[in-house]
Amino acid sequence: MPEFLINLHEVPGVPVGRIFVPCSFTKKPNFLRWYKSVHIYRVIPYETGLLVLFIAPVSEYLRFAHSYPHHRHAAYTLYLLRQASTFFKGLKPPHLPDSEYLD
Repeated sequence: MPEFLINLHEVPGVPVGRIFVPCSFTKKPNFLRWYKSVHIYRVIPYETGLLVLFIAPVSEYLRFAHSYPHHRHAAYTLYLLRQASTFFKGLKPPHLPDSEYLD
């Protein structure tokens, strides 16, 4: 089964998605289309599968975290993603002037 988590060390300051895909999943039709919604940063082949590093919106990371939880780090990955989405919700929308937003 594929396993997803967030890599905070690959690119400093950018949360990079990391998914390990076993060889048996690389040929499944429903899995062949997953990469269309992300920007693939690097692919590392292993004997047992592929390690794919990618950049995507937080919503895509959440989808992967729920669909392909990591057996050991799933809770921490979800915690990081929830904190990130809460942080971005609190930012000022770009169309509002600073004076309106801060009042």
